[in-house]
Amino acid sequence: MGLQGRLLAGRYELGPRLGTGGMASVYQATDRVLDRTVAVKVLGPPYDQDPDFVERFRHEARMAAGLSHPGVVAIFDSASEAGLHYIVMEYVQGQTLADLLRRHGTLPPGLAAEVAHQVCLALEAAHARGLVHRDIKPANVMVDQAGLVKVMDFGIAKAPATTTTPGVGGPLLGTAPYLSPEQAQGRPVDGRSDLYALGCVLYELLTGSPPFPGDSPLAVVARQVSQPPEPPSRRNPEVGAELDAVVMTALAKQPAQRYQTAAAMGQDLARVVRDSGGGVPLWPQLAGPVTDPTGSRVSPSASATTAVIAARAVRSGARRPGRTRWALLAGAVLVVGVAVWSLRDGGSGTVQPQAGLGTTAPSTPTTASARTTTTATTRPQPSVSVAMANLTQVVSTGQRQGTIDQAGEDLLHQAEEVVRAVQDGHENGTRKRLRELEHKAEELIRDGSISPQAAGAVRQAVAQFADAVQRSD
Repeated sequence: MGLQGRLLAGRYELGPRLGTGGMASVYQATDRVLDRTVAVKVLGPPYDQDPDFVERFRHEARMAAGLSHPGVVAIFDSASEAGLHYIVMEYVQGQTLADLLRRHGTLPPGLAAEVAHQVCLALEAAHARGLVHRDIKPANVMVDQAGLVKVMDFGIAKAPATTTTPGVGGPLLGTAPYLSPEQAQGRPVDGRSDLYALGCVLYELLTGSPPFPGDSPLAVVARQVSQPPEPPSRRNPEVGAELDAVVMTALAKQPAQRYQTAAAMGQDLARVVRDSGGGVPLWPQLAGPVTDPTGSRVSPSASATTAVIAARAVRSGARRPGRTRWALLAGAVLVVGVAVWSLRDGGSGTVQPQAGLGTTAPSTPTTASARTTTTATTRPQPSVSVAMANLTQVVSTGQRQGTIDQAGEDLLHQAEEVVRAVQDGHENGTRKRLRELEHKAEELIRDGSISPQAAGAVRQAVAQFADAVQRSD
């Protein structure tokens, strides 16, 4: 029986069911107190009757709730009421990688590497807190309406497969095509197990199928344990040697032979994207209509929802840095002043790098027209998505260099709230959240969370973002 219409904790009014998995159902809901849309995950039978599983559900929810990262679907609340055990999460409009694979079959290698890089950033933050996902798969990675890559169900996924672990007899936690050998054998897992699963996901993005197909989950698990993977380039000749090496390293049978950290894997993926040109071809036909998790079409509103495919990696001197976390497969074409087919070097609309940490602002390029009068080409003003990406890159670079501490994530979360207000068409709310963002930046500079070395770049990125938002109204 569905729970639509039920009120939990006197504030969460359950709406339509968005989906049902092996252990839980997810509902769209309204938080009456904060007047916002959320997602509520309700633990289902038989797990809701197992005290040990319920306690693990609660414990993992508490751990995940402490994980604040733009690449992770946020957890707001967790409780039990009248036999229902539930978790309240951020509601994300967008598409999962599973949806995109069903629609397109594969992704271009550069874009696949970029998506995997984004997932590495989220895993790095999770592993730093001792939190292992254990169920990285295409259905648990979402690209939202603004182009952000977000990982879902940290520490609470653990969806049981339909088989039992060989020689153990208990439920097999994970999903067979993405299951690490140590999980399949019932051995202890750590962050390297997530990297193996991400290797399987990246393999599927590149080739259209996981590395180890099989007629049953048990057959797939057996291959995960004993069969060496075929390099993805043998299935897709467009995959280069560098990306081949990243995938094969992630898929090593022994954890000691894999990447030891998400940061290490992410660095190699960033290098792949950079060496491949740093830009990703725009596919006007790629997305079709953007949908929310219920499958309903979402009509584009402001520039933040218009266009959204670009790369995470930054190329020095060739393009505006930091389309970080942004512009991946949201369902339209990136528009920067005029429509362009590519953001690579030599394109008709060359985009110059924005001043950031350790960079200087470039001069405005000029082009001569075919007429006798030579005019300077005005540099296109960045869209909201590009400006958000630039702000994200400035903060991320500062964190890597130690000039911005973890409070920088709060700044990015506030910027995301501005974008959501733009998307929702709330003009007054947009202005209010924009003021809050500007005040937050100054607050972090005053208290030292943003060092003097990084303050100028942050102020410039915030000002650029504010200008893009105001022009989108």
